Amino acid sequence: MTWARPYSAVGSGYSGTGAGIIATVSDVIRNLEELSFRTLPALEQERYDGWVLRWSDGGSRRSNSVNPVSSSTSPLAEKVEYCEDWFNSRRAAAIFRITPLADDALRDFLTDRGYSTASPTDVMTAAITNPLRVRSVLITDRPSSHWLRLITGLGAESPESQQLASQLGAGDGLLRFASTGTDHEVLAVGMSVDLDAFTTIYHMKTDSVARRRGLAASILNTLLAVGQQSGSTHAVLQVTQDNMAAQSLYRQFGFTPAYEYAYMKQAAQP
Repeated sequence: MTWARPYSAVGSGYSGTGAGIIATVSDVIRNLEELSFRTLPALEQERYDGWVLRWSDGGSRRSNSVNPVSSSTSPLAEKVEYCEDWFNSRRAAAIFRITPLADDALRDFLTDRGYSTASPTDVMTAAITNPLRVRSVLITDRPSSHWLRLITGLGAESPESQQLASQLGAGDGLLRFASTGTDHEVLAVGMSVDLDAFTTIYHMKTDSVARRRGLAASILNTLLAVGQQSGSTHAVLQVTQDNMAAQSLYRQFGFTPAYEYAYMKQAAQP
């Protein structure tokens, strides 16, 4: 199985730096990783010798994992044990998010330690080129109760929904929450964060009864349009490699894979 590699072209002409400066592939990946930390913050975050430990007490693995982003000086075994203790003290198994920034030695060490690998995911980028805002899509700066209900599958007043709303509001950038449907119910939602000339797309979801109606395309079109109006020139999102419907949609909008990652999870403790 091949994963956690950069693709030959890192994202639709995006160099990752200012005009006239050519960044290395690692620089581009690191910039996109740091952008994701800022736009989708964890409830707790600790930087430890080149690794970013993130904890949100539930929710996505992106916000509950160890993220190697730069070189280290401490012994590998010592660092892994520290991270395991950090997560185990929170009654959770350690999860490492392995991007091309992680050393091969770390992957090999975790494999030997019994870690399992899951969810190969593409980070995709695109230049924003004249998207069309769809009038039937509602844009707000806060998640509505209907938006939260569709994302979490729970009531808007549930602890899970309230925690998600609080977490999303704690990041950097300009938030947009998109929804569309009928007069009686929300059938598709999405979210974007505009920061540093990037529109980052999160939480794209369509109700199972309303798929194949073009609602996700309407949501994405509108989020890209309002992002461009706010000064964004590029967009970025993350999608699992086995989600073929979403992969197809995003490619229609010009998104191409920049790099991939996967998760490695600690074996169950006795």
